[in-house]
Amino acid sequence: MFTRYLITVLPAGERLPHPVTAAAVVQRSLPGHTVYIETLNEPDDDKPDHGLQIEHNDPACLVITEGYLIPNAGSGLPHSGIYNQIIIDSDAGEVQLHNDTFGLLACYFAQDGGALRVSNSLRLLRRGGALGVDELGVAEMFLFGGWTPTERIIVRDAQRMAAGMQYRFALGSARPPVATRLTSTWTTVIDEPVETIVDRICDLWNRALATHFDPIDTPIGLLLSGGLDSRMVAGAAAARGKQLVGLTFGDLRSDEVQIAQQVAAVTGAQWVPSGLDEDFPFERLAFDRVNRVHETMYNLMWDANAPLLTAHGVRHFSTGATFETIFGGQKDADKRRRLLKNLRQAVLGPWATGPATAAERDAVTDAIQGIGRKRARHYASLLAEPYRSLITDSLPAAEREVAERVALIAASGPITAAQIRERFDSEHYQTHYSRNQERQLFSHGTVVLPTVDRDLANYLTNLPAGMKYDHALYYRVIRRLYPQLAAIPVPNLGTSVDKSQLQIELVRVWQIQRRQRLTTWVNFSDWMRLGDNMAKYERLFLEQDHFFDGDAVRAFFKDVGDGRRGIYDGGETTGFLNLAYLLDKQRLER
Repeated sequence: MFTRYLITVLPAGERLPHPVTAAAVVQRSLPGHTVYIETLNEPDDDKPDHGLQIEHNDPACLVITEGYLIPNAGSGLPHSGIYNQIIIDSDAGEVQLHNDTFGLLACYFAQDGGALRVSNSLRLLRRGGALGVDELGVAEMFLFGGWTPTERIIVRDAQRMAAGMQYRFALGSARPPVATRLTSTWTTVIDEPVETIVDRICDLWNRALATHFDPIDTPIGLLLSGGLDSRMVAGAAAARGKQLVGLTFGDLRSDEVQIAQQVAAVTGAQWVPSGLDEDFPFERLAFDRVNRVHETMYNLMWDANAPLLTAHGVRHFSTGATFETIFGGQKDADKRRRLLKNLRQAVLGPWATGPATAAERDAVTDAIQGIGRKRARHYASLLAEPYRSLITDSLPAAEREVAERVALIAASGPITAAQIRERFDSEHYQTHYSRNQERQLFSHGTVVLPTVDRDLANYLTNLPAGMKYDHALYYRVIRRLYPQLAAIPVPNLGTSVDKSQLQIELVRVWQIQRRQRLTTWVNFSDWMRLGDNMAKYERLFLEQDHFFDGDAVRAFFKDVGDGRRGIYDGGETTGFLNLAYLLDKQRLER
């Protein structure tokens, strides 16, 4: 299960200065130091598992692990799996902190003199260290819809642990840690023929399944949309002979939900549809509780529906998480340019792409900075002072941090512009935002993602950008591995992928021209307009009057109601509301 924790390492004899209220405290003594492990669950949570594995077999060494790591899946760090691990070694005089390849579980740390604090909760870290608020972190979370372009967080003098990293802290010292990047993602460009690469991906995928799926002898719950990512995992589970329960949440009348049902039938999965309609109450989204426990609001459908899977005996959960970023490949926002590139690849094959030039790096930087500029322009007016001025005044500093991070990524190896953007999106947008779905699933069981297997991830992220462009390589692999699933239509294409790339592109253009695109599985905007859902959503913003300007919020929702604005469940409004909750002093005391 998911447990909020705060680990504090203090010199022996020093007492815990700001203990977390209503928390269970485990104390471990090491030569010269004391470790306090505070865990905080919901009051009605009677599950005995505290979600942390604590090993103290050596009197001088304590090992604390959060999540699910697979230590025997090849040698070296990082291990495969989803985990954070802290090793306090008094003989070596240090604390080691390391995580998985993609840093899927949020982990933060702060130093204060001789004290070291490690936590998966911004609130607990802030409260346990009596730390202030980092104003630039607040501004960046707003400007980028819930994430920051560096490891900066909203807690002052603290930071998020970067993905695939190891930090070594000297015990009892205030010196910054020595940070080493362990992972080999996005470091080079693999130069091999397409067929060789397809063979290698299939081999690595099957090895990942043997590591991640084969030990499971209970039903695997899959969040099944019917798209490529979830059907790839569904095909994998079926191929390994696993009992699969697929849950699809959304408009049951949509084309995509019907496609998900076809995927379930082909893979022999038990299919559990969950309708997003007038019978789905607004309260099931549990904005307040999800934020309080997980400090996120994405993606609320996961929290609301995971109990439907546990009712079918599911204790292991899987998704296609990360594949869209690391395997789907970059694509152009310009539809004409995207079509021309896809047609060129269909006729002539993938194009060679060299390391990013200075101009290409600048273009990546500008595109990311543009996200912040757009949000400041469209949404800063929703804020009450002093936050409104803070957001607009912080834009230049936020843009500098984007430029610094892009430069750091570009310096990691001779990688392409598309790879730079992939890594940025993975380590910032995805880590802060989309991957918080896994935190919600951890509350109900063990999350197993073969998509984040260390060796598979390293290989996929170093493939040529031209070869991966707009899912072209993905189509080849799924045709090879799971031909029956390749024959099922893909919602955003309007056709199946058991065809040549040229056929796929021509059908897609035909569908766009005739305005006959398949309907998607979740239409949050339409659902919000049912009953009094929109009024309830607006009320959540008005209740946070320390952060939002009431008149501006009412005007915004009037524009939404009159059709002059749109509302979505992703990068904008839920991210803003999440930030308001995190800054709410009353919630900090819970």
